[in-house]
Amino acid sequence: MRVFLCSFDDFYIAIPMDSILALTLQTEKEAEVLLASESNAVNYNQEDRNTYVSLPRLFDVPVKKIRHSIIMKNFDNIDDDAIKNKTILYIPEVECETEIPDEEIYPIQTTFNNTLFSTLFSGIQFDSRPAIAGIGGNPVLFLNTEELIQSVQ
Repeated sequence: MRVFLCSFDDFYIAIPMDSILALTLQTEKEAEVLLASESNAVNYNQEDRNTYVSLPRLFDVPVKKIRHSIIMKNFDNIDDDAIKNKTILYIPEVECETEIPDEEIYPIQTTFNNTLFSTLFSGIQFDSRPAIAGIGGNPVLFLNTEELIQSVQ
């Protein structure tokens, strides 16, 4: 699976590239405004009908900086050219783009079968190889983008 890896303190989030419409870079000034103005993890804008999701706030992780935003594809809308009615994720930073073999991804329900774990994740990888973006040992959680979009709308 081809993914963008986003680094959080003790884990990584893998966002599948096939669910991404665009990746944008936030300037430092834009990021400061976002951090100051966005008090909730999920915010809806009436004007452009976009839903903005701060992943650090959603996962209750200290927000140090917002470097990128990811515009998600609409799975039920064919008009992906318009920048309206979208889900936009604010993330600390995309560390890298990488390919993670499907056989290295464990389903969440198998791995945590006795634990109530968020449906926002479709799988997990425990990687001890430092070759992939230097992640060495930190778990990689695979974001279930369709579930995230449905739950925030």
